[in-house]
Amino acid sequence: MLRIGLVPSRPVVLALLILIGTVARAGAQDLDLVDATLIDGTGAAPRTGVSVRVRAGRIVSVDAVAPTPTPGTRRIDLRGRVVLPGLIDAHAHIAAPDAAQRALESGVTTARILGDTFLQAMGTRDLIRAGHVMGPELIVSSSIIRPKPGVAFYQAYPQFGQAMTGELRGAETIAAVVRAQIARGVDVIKVGASERAGLASTDPRRSELTEDEMRAAVMAARAAGRHVAAHAHGTSGVRAAVRAGVRSVEHGTYVDDETLAEMRRQGTFFVPTLAVMSPLGDPRGTSADDVALQVRTYHMMAPLRAAVRRAKALGIAIAAATDGSYADGDDTGRIRVAHDIELMVQACGFTPLEAITAATGTGAQALDIAQRTGTVAPGLEADLIVLDRNPLEDLTALFEPLLVVTDGKVVVDRMY
Repeated sequence: MLRIGLVPSRPVVLALLILIGTVARAGAQDLDLVDATLIDGTGAAPRTGVSVRVRAGRIVSVDAVAPTPTPGTRRIDLRGRVVLPGLIDAHAHIAAPDAAQRALESGVTTARILGDTFLQAMGTRDLIRAGHVMGPELIVSSSIIRPKPGVAFYQAYPQFGQAMTGELRGAETIAAVVRAQIARGVDVIKVGASERAGLASTDPRRSELTEDEMRAAVMAARAAGRHVAAHAHGTSGVRAAVRAGVRSVEHGTYVDDETLAEMRRQGTFFVPTLAVMSPLGDPRGTSADDVALQVRTYHMMAPLRAAVRRAKALGIAIAAATDGSYADGDDTGRIRVAHDIELMVQACGFTPLEAITAATGTGAQALDIAQRTGTVAPGLEADLIVLDRNPLEDLTALFEPLLVVTDGKVVVDRMY
């Protein structure tokens, strides 16, 4: 394990990735999934009578010929049941190991964690990578970079403490923050293009970082092989983030048509986090702040869903996400990727197959990991789920997979 604050050389990074991959595949089983109905995550129509062979944590073949049984290989006759890639939650807030396990058991084999308090998610990520706890692969940011990031940011990065009584401002400062987060080992950078929606004291339509500041973040991240995701609700904030070159826009509630067209030209991914609106809009209390947040949520639902419909019509790549914590007792902890898939279909004009693709292949593209997961194809990591009925006919099948496989390891088995 590298000491915090050190930036490894490229050879060291490659060696660590090999080591991590070896550890992650420890406990992997050789599997033959026979007579499957395959939804492969690419958006292609389902195929029936397919056999998927898994060896040493990877998919080695996907074809219509049932493999000859071999000693030491677990052979599962799916009898036409549906197999698809493990789900990808493109925007979550998993912090603790128990939450990570819940996500995995729901069929999520990869999650991008956008916003980490006190570096908890990074610690959970590293416990998972080392094989000490069960969970999805976590791709983790640190604290969101915004003008007033809060005390947790300054406790993690005290070198910027002079801004505590003011604001983090200026392209050079923002680039320095990005470099500091990368030195701590983050996988992705998150910037604040507009204020939060979940606080009564903030206005999600109001911009935060400037276009120049976000461009500096993008350039600093790109120099280290990282991407930037932008929290952005308001029109001006989304526009500035897209022009700055971020890889993905998170939420995008009030985005206008001009900015959507720019997203399409630049290939910016859209992660609208539709499902989080439901728990945030539920009555949670009677205080003025509680009521204000409920009312705001009701106001935001319609423009967000309309934005997603317009983005889909333009051909913008849209990824599924919960914006949830998977934590027990938390308002957002009960959201699952299947909820987001349902809303894409029910409120935004997606077909079931398109919505499932948003939670598999498109999610992998947004996270820049499509070369190794997100679809079912030879050579990719064996991240798979099996369902008891066809989700193209009944999306509720996604809520409880019969089988969850991550890196070839069976972690949920209800194949009785």
